[in-house]
Amino acid sequence: MKRLHVVFIRPSRYDDEGYVVRFARGVLPSNTLCCLESLTERVAERRDLGPDVQVTVDVFDDTVQRIPVHRIAKLSRRTDTTVVVGFVGVQSNQFMRASDLALELREHGVQVMIGGFHVSGVLTLFEKPSYELQRLLDHGVTLVKGEVEAEGVMAMLLGDAINRAMKPIYNITEWPDLAAAPVPRASKKLQGRYVGKQMATIDTSRGCPFNCSFCTIINVQGRRMRYRSSALVLKAIEENYAHGVRFYFFTDDNFSRNPVWNEIFEGLIALRNRGIKVQFMMQTDTQAHRIPNFVEKAAEAGCYLAFIGMESVNPENLKAVGKRQNHTHEYVQMVENWHNHGILVHVGYIIGLPFDSQESVRHDMDYLRNQIKVDLASLFMLTPLPGSRDHWQMIQDHVPVDGDYNEYDGLHETFRHELMPNGAWRAAYDEAMNILYSKENIIAALLRTTPQRYWEILGFSIWYRYSALIGAHPMATGIFRLKDRRSRRPIFPRENVLQYGWRRMKDSYHGLMTYLGLFFEFQEVWMLTRKPSDPRWATLADLRERWSGVQRRIAEYDLQGRYADAAQELKVMLSSTADRLRQLSRASGHVSFFVRRNLQKKAAEVESYLRTFDVQMPGWNHVADAERFVSQTVIAGYEEIAIRYVAKRRQFNAFRRDSFERIKAGRLLSVNLLRVPYAMVCEIFFASRFAMHFLARI
Repeated sequence: MKRLHVVFIRPSRYDDEGYVVRFARGVLPSNTLCCLESLTERVAERRDLGPDVQVTVDVFDDTVQRIPVHRIAKLSRRTDTTVVVGFVGVQSNQFMRASDLALELREHGVQVMIGGFHVSGVLTLFEKPSYELQRLLDHGVTLVKGEVEAEGVMAMLLGDAINRAMKPIYNITEWPDLAAAPVPRASKKLQGRYVGKQMATIDTSRGCPFNCSFCTIINVQGRRMRYRSSALVLKAIEENYAHGVRFYFFTDDNFSRNPVWNEIFEGLIALRNRGIKVQFMMQTDTQAHRIPNFVEKAAEAGCYLAFIGMESVNPENLKAVGKRQNHTHEYVQMVENWHNHGILVHVGYIIGLPFDSQESVRHDMDYLRNQIKVDLASLFMLTPLPGSRDHWQMIQDHVPVDGDYNEYDGLHETFRHELMPNGAWRAAYDEAMNILYSKENIIAALLRTTPQRYWEILGFSIWYRYSALIGAHPMATGIFRLKDRRSRRPIFPRENVLQYGWRRMKDSYHGLMTYLGLFFEFQEVWMLTRKPSDPRWATLADLRERWSGVQRRIAEYDLQGRYADAAQELKVMLSSTADRLRQLSRASGHVSFFVRRNLQKKAAEVESYLRTFDVQMPGWNHVADAERFVSQTVIAGYEEIAIRYVAKRRQFNAFRRDSFERIKAGRLLSVNLLRVPYAMVCEIFFASRFAMHFLARI
């Protein structure tokens, strides 16, 4: 009896300090890892390697667990067992980490193979292996180009492994027919290590018919859509449901171009009618809403979020990268269409396209959030990924690009941008994240969200706000960062225990302070947004939306020196606000007597200000004073009058900040200690109230 032990590893990447990016809880499981685990199990079940070969499979995810290199090496030294390790789905930013692990395993004599987008992309577009690939070949690492689901391919790879006759390069040129390929199942060994224990991933199809220059999909997986059998996909979903999986991310690069999308939706609708009510999010293009019945069927089948490749709101940028299917003048209608069917819109957006500048990015973020009104946006810095036409063209033109693929994560400047000098490009990205996920923008998004999707957006907003604060990408972070002292990039020195301990203490402290800050901040956000259908919250939503529009127009008038027009905008805003407040003060049922009385006082205050407001000969100081009055007195004042506990929450926020500043300055005795017990009791009340509502819905 021969024994073959197959180990599949999803590698992570290194941070800027050289530590492996690893979390106690990751974001999402790897679809490729689950796919290859299922495929290998089928090879074992069918005895494709012969009746005398026993195959066992282990899967490890470097992003959520430490890779047991020495245990794998020890297993490979057993005379009755052959071990092969496969690094799967390796993207360019993961390649350096995968290489280091592969070379370490090779030092122990373990057979290693590496596949994924980086290897396949380079070997597809270039005549010979690049330097980093040749380095692996020189150390006996096998490179696998292409997909291994084609009939007999995985059995061939594992057969060569058990005979210790693996080739240097496997050039798999055939794109497999996925119709009968095994559908990835949620991994029982890993599922509990992610934030969404009830979420799994499935690619129902591969390929994309479009021709974007920055994309690797079209060169690695092709432009012809290949798809899994809808019956097998639905069977896997039903089986996973029995193991607690209720949510899915369909990782197809473009689900709407899957020829059997309607069959999958119909099957999901039938499952829902049987009580198997799964929900899903999917990736699609900007034209999907034009496909007859696509959006309607998606909503009926359980879709709660569409991830759409918008990339830019500038038509010149889209033309430059070959994304001609995107029409910016249709974006507003597109988002409205998805929203009308109760589906959230999450867009992919690239910063650093040819016509981007710091100023244009700032303007585009405001347009994206406040006029197109997307619910979420994942931002990426333009990166010439190996396997894309952009990367190939830069190499042909001898354009200097970053040689460290660890930086190819969508968060680093990997080449020189013509309109943004060194450092300005990343600064534009950080500013964009802070614009989109500022407290004010989050409140605006939540106020226009339907009650059915409120808690999804609140959860996403907390996650993305956290990512913006720590400067990480939301799709590559997790709940709590782990930094193993021994898991550091070889080009960095290993810190001694004291250095490492001090670093971890600082990291943990900053992480705790960030989470605490978010906890306090989102209590106020929740108070201001939690009942969008209530007249008080509906009034707030209207005031905030109109004020946002007025601010944009005033900014334009400022550039043109049209102060009288700006003043007139403010006068109209104040007049309509006074009318709205008086109207709400006459309402009964939802609004208490004390709130109605205070609203009448606030309306009178606005009308009094209006009587002194001159729009004939205003100066800019006059306009700025009116802007402050609207923002600080009218809107903030309305929030504290109409919505319970907001004023108290803000008072305690101010007390907490002031106390910390006094303590940091060494003025402990100046802290109002008599107020501390009362503040603590109120904080416990606010915290428990918010936590109970939040935890009950996640």
